[in-house]
Amino acid sequence: MKTYKFTINGQKYEAAIAEFDTDHARVIVNGVEYDVDIEDDASRQIPRLERGEKALPVAPQFTSSFDSKSGAVKAPLPGVVISIPHQVGDTVKKGEPIIILAAMKMQSEIAAPVSGRITIIHVKEKSLVQEGEILITMESDEIPSESRADKNLKARRATDKAEISRDNFVKAPLPGTVLDILVKVGEQVSEGQPVLILEAMKMESEIHSHASGKVKSINVAKGASVKESDVLMELEA
Repeated sequence: MKTYKFTINGQKYEAAIAEFDTDHARVIVNGVEYDVDIEDDASRQIPRLERGEKALPVAPQFTSSFDSKSGAVKAPLPGVVISIPHQVGDTVKKGEPIIILAAMKMQSEIAAPVSGRITIIHVKEKSLVQEGEILITMESDEIPSESRADKNLKARRATDKAEISRDNFVKAPLPGTVLDILVKVGEQVSEGQPVLILEAMKMESEIHSHASGKVKSINVAKGASVKESDVLMELEA
């Protein structure tokens, strides 16, 4: 169980999420355990993460986990991608925001762990990400030169999306509720195409296809509750 340290209005907090479900969470803050009930909005007016909406409260900046061998920048906590300030090929400085996440009902900046150039962006806006999932791959002088030749391949193989691609399963990145299914069995989809709408963390988020292919089966229905890593649908080439 990972611990997060942050400061709000000069007060220091140490928090951890011990348990999370669609309607309940167990959170430990400064050693005190809290049971949190997540109320269901009867009107189903789930806030959408779109440009121009009211901004979420800003949380302290997080330094992402970094694999110095592959150059992989990983998510320090689960959340939803609000925006990606940079593009592939951009040069960024250490500490500069590279991903904006919505997590724990706050907007959090994910800072670049090193200075360097962005070579791969593994996520899209509105994507749900898990703690430890690879967000971006960077090339930097701080990465050992002997690993650069194969760092991009290793980073791709390390991501959940690559694992999903090999077995052709689209899986739930977080627990939630299926709000809508955007494709049908037999339909051809493209890589990155939205295929399902999932409510998670009280927000509505698109689940994108990790690869191009034909929808072989859909394993969930509207209104179904799913757990992390549950198979949502299967693709075939």
